[in-house]
Amino acid sequence: MRLFEVDQGSARDVLAVLQGLANKEGQPSELPFPVVMNLLRPFGLGISTPDGLIALKNKVDPAGDVISNILDNGTIVLKTNTPSPEKDQPVKKPTGSSVDQMAKSGAKKLSPNI
Repeated sequence: MRLFEVDQGSARDVLAVLQGLANKEGQPSELPFPVVMNLLRPFGLGISTPDGLIALKNKVDPAGDVISNILDNGTIVLKTNTPSPEKDQPVKKPTGSSVDQMAKSGAKKLSPNI
C-alpha cells in the first residue's frame, strides 16, 4: 500500500520550468531520455520507456503546450520560442560514389574467365 499519491501534473510543471528557462535564454530545448528519467524519478511514476513518456505527455499535456515532440529514442523536445535545430537542417545528400556505382565499376573490372 502506498502512503502517498503521485501527481503526474508535477512532472509537467518541472518540464514547464525547463521550457521557461530555454525561452529566457533563447535556445531550443531537447532533453535526452536519461536526463528525463532522472528528472522524473523522484515522482515515482513508473516510467521506464519512451512509450511511457508518450503516454505521460498524452495525459498531462495533450495540447502540446510544454512538450512539442517525443522522439523515438525518448528525447523530449520542449515547445520553445527557438525552433529545434533538428527540424531546420536539410538532409545532406552524399557527394561521393554510392555503393551501387562502386559495385557497377567493380563488376566491369572483373575478368571474363570466371
